[in-house]
Amino acid sequence: MLSAVALKPHGGAGRISTKAKLADELVILGRILAGARQRAGLQQQEVAARLGLPASYLSKVEKGTRRLDVIELMRIAKAIGIDAAEIVRELEAEL
Repeated sequence: MLSAVALKPHGGAGRISTKAKLADELVILGRILAGARQRAGLQQQEVAARLGLPASYLSKVEKGTRRLDVIELMRIAKAIGIDAAEIVRELEAEL
């Protein structure tokens, strides 16, 4: 028997992207990463070079306009010289 619940199609005009849903959190994460980088005395270009990526990548991360996965977060933390768990703890404290 089919349920009386109306099915909504995926996507479409009413769809809100995951990035939009997480916008505030991404900005906070970016601010935390930028602060950690600055405390380490590093420029965006230096960290980006350690990652083998353009500085624009790190700029987008720090502005909160680029979403990160766990592996990327770990790589950035390592490039800065800190433990990714420290970043996560700071993020949890701010959320």
